[in-house]
Amino acid sequence: MKERTMGRNDVRERASATHVSNLSAAAARELKHWSATSEAERNDQAATKVFCNRSLNMKRIDAIGFDMDYTLAMYKPETFEMMSYEETVKKLGSEYGYPSEVLREFTFDPHYMVRGLVVDKKRGNILKMDRHNYVKVAYHGFSALATDERLATYCETSNRPSFDGPAFSALDTLFSMGEAYLFSQLVEAKDLGKFSDFFDGKSYMQMYDEIRAAVDLCHRDGSLKQAVAENPERYIAKDDGLVPLLKGLRASGKQVFLLTNSLWDYSNVVMNYIIDGHVGDAKTLDWLNLFDVVITGSSKPGFFANDSSTIFEVDTKTGHLRNTDNGAPLTPIGSVQDVTHKRALARGLSVVGAGPARVYQGGSYTHLHAMLGIEFGSRLLYVGDHIYGDILRAKKQIDWRTMLIVPELAHEIEILEANKEKPHALRRLRTLRDALDDQVARHSWLAEQTDDSAKNKAELQRAQQLSDAARTAHREGMRAYHREFHYVWGQLMKAGSQNSRFAFQVERYACLYTSHVRNLWGYSPQKVFRAASDYAPHDLDTDEDFHDFDAAALTDPASTIE
Repeated sequence: MKERTMGRNDVRERASATHVSNLSAAAARELKHWSATSEAERNDQAATKVFCNRSLNMKRIDAIGFDMDYTLAMYKPETFEMMSYEETVKKLGSEYGYPSEVLREFTFDPHYMVRGLVVDKKRGNILKMDRHNYVKVAYHGFSALATDERLATYCETSNRPSFDGPAFSALDTLFSMGEAYLFSQLVEAKDLGKFSDFFDGKSYMQMYDEIRAAVDLCHRDGSLKQAVAENPERYIAKDDGLVPLLKGLRASGKQVFLLTNSLWDYSNVVMNYIIDGHVGDAKTLDWLNLFDVVITGSSKPGFFANDSSTIFEVDTKTGHLRNTDNGAPLTPIGSVQDVTHKRALARGLSVVGAGPARVYQGGSYTHLHAMLGIEFGSRLLYVGDHIYGDILRAKKQIDWRTMLIVPELAHEIEILEANKEKPHALRRLRTLRDALDDQVARHSWLAEQTDDSAKNKAELQRAQQLSDAARTAHREGMRAYHREFHYVWGQLMKAGSQNSRFAFQVERYACLYTSHVRNLWGYSPQKVFRAASDYAPHDLDTDEDFHDFDAAALTDPASTIE
């Protein structure tokens, strides 16, 4: 057997050895100590790591901004999403006349839906796609679509859907999980013929739109926010790492701002709890000392596009807006501070200084840039959880650097660490499957071209048997592996062997991503984050040696990936 060409890992190991030999003795000892870090510590490092898609030099970042909901404030799905679901169900009954006999049978599983899915409102389906928008998994209600139906509907059709527009809705925020679950429940109820007099008059799309309207009602009438205000510890996870992070960033010379769609009254409730643990009448304005600017009611993603929006200053003691005369500033007589502040803002000068942050409502990125004294969007890093509302628009329209918070990533990494060998085994099995498919195709072609048909037919039959066995083993192995991550939708960042649609969006629009905002404090504020090298398929060393592969093992799919 010919000697195998040196692969990419071999090159890296040799290069590493060369670099180590050139290190000073002290540096070499430090590197050796770091390399000897226990596996448990390395796993913990992976769970708290900030991952880089596009290289980012933090020395060139003058200001760092944060969203509030699901970024600084992490909600508990078992309580907050449950409450949101239950309030939405109530609104469907009271506002849209859904039968109480059906609704009271519903219960909510906060862990069933995942981000990155797409709702086909017209057909009543929930879809998971890969980076090419190829539908890999499809459910109608809670029943998986048969492969033939899935392919005929979404893949093998001359009118392939684009998965945008009014007929589709992307689940790109954690707030969407409850409404998607409720939609699947209503689809199932309609299909089962329950209360046909009611459901026969409603399309799947109408049901979804009414769910969305009911969710909006819950937010507009204040029922959700009032419950959080009364008992924030029930709905929000406390994090002691936030204050050191915010203080450290400001101490490093960077400006820090809060940019949220929530209004001042609710923002003050949430920030008091997550920063100081204050609730009810114990609330203070001390948390404002951790920020240079606070903008509430920002109406993202419009904030990133509409540079003519009116900005109002919020009186933090009363909650009233100060300049409300058609947007013209109304300055209290004799207030030199306010006169100076508004003149500076009008001239595009920075208004950031010592003391607590001033609070605003509305406006646009042009106001924020002026407050911070920033000329170019690339000098600003924004951290948020919403791929569309926080990341995509900020990156595409005003060139902000972006960091996406993906809480689910912690679980994803935990499963990856516990199954380190399985991805390699599955890739090896897939390569074997493909090689056997090539043999089948070749023997099939030779059988048609030569006279020695009996020999070729025998070889073809053997190759076909092995190919079928490899295909079955790979398919079952992939299913079992994906179930390790989620019992329905599998790995968040993968769809089959391809990156998922969600992973593709993260890679395309988020410069950085991590599981929790506090992970940023594990790095120097001056760090240079560097993206991994890109590899095209022809760059990779995919030469697999199958001389020791046990073909008999293909009869037991599980054994091939253990």
